Amino acid sequence: MTKSGGLLRTVEALVVAVVVVGMTACGKSPPPTPITAAPPGAVVEVIARGLQFIAPEEVPSGWTTFRFRNESGMTHFAMIERLPDGYGIRDQQEQVAPIFQQGMDLLNAGDADGAMAKFGELPEWFGRVVFMGGPGLTGPGQISEVTVFLEPGTYLLECYVKTNGVFHSYNPAPDAYGMVHQFQVTEAVSPAGEPDADIRITLSGERDIEVVGDTTPGEHVAQVVFEDHKIYENFAGHDVHLVRLEDDTDLSQLATWMDWRQPSGLETPAPALFLGGTNEMPAGQTAYFNISLEPGRYAWIAEVPDPEGKGMLQVFTVSGDHTGGY
Repeated sequence: MTKSGGLLRTVEALVVAVVVVGMTACGKSPPPTPITAAPPGAVVEVIARGLQFIAPEEVPSGWTTFRFRNESGMTHFAMIERLPDGYGIRDQQEQVAPIFQQGMDLLNAGDADGAMAKFGELPEWFGRVVFMGGPGLTGPGQISEVTVFLEPGTYLLECYVKTNGVFHSYNPAPDAYGMVHQFQVTEAVSPAGEPDADIRITLSGERDIEVVGDTTPGEHVAQVVFEDHKIYENFAGHDVHLVRLEDDTDLSQLATWMDWRQPSGLETPAPALFLGGTNEMPAGQTAYFNISLEPGRYAWIAEVPDPEGKGMLQVFTVSGDHTGGY
């Protein structure tokens, strides 16, 4: 890997692997009750409450479903990140989160060169973090589900949506570290199999989001195939999220919101109601997520700069009597 490529990958990993809103931005939450392990084969329950995750500390390997309950008043997601051997949440807290927040502060102040110099201070090991999907952007009071295949190892759940310019996964208070949760994927294998899907979404940096399947009212399972893993100007790879649009939803504002580098990017509140999806994954990986559609107007959208120009924003309509087209 070239020196510049290594820096790019380090910043990419860090973007999706750090960040965020201090408890002072939204008030303190009571400490969550710890959950030691998810029962083998069971759905893994993840709760967003305030600015913390409540989730098991152990999860079986294999096909695993993460059910994300957003009990807060803000939009959140739960990125799944596999850490290199020997690293854990404390390393992220001490070596990555402060640097990333300082870089974001410089971006907010209009100092892009200073921000890039700050990002260059990130540790090498963050370039070896692997992003393995996880529940996508999910609005207040909503529930979303994602199924992914996980190998044994040490993982984090993370949300880096922002409030008042501070990433939700960053909190300088050592006794309450924000929206990052460490868990271990064990050698015990979940008996669950690969889900069946009736919608197929193919993600590629070389062409538009490709969607095959009927978007009729009701329950659906979407299969998301990551054909490649292109890195965009925001140092992150593509993903896909489902958002419900209202008559007054500003698509331009929505597109800008998906770029974390912008002062308004991923900033609370979200400009529309997000209903889940899946976060970034390596090339060749597949994720599944459950969706429930009612008649109305929706969009598939990726967390990339200018998603419409990149073919990563697709609007569709669900009618009461026939399929919404693509």
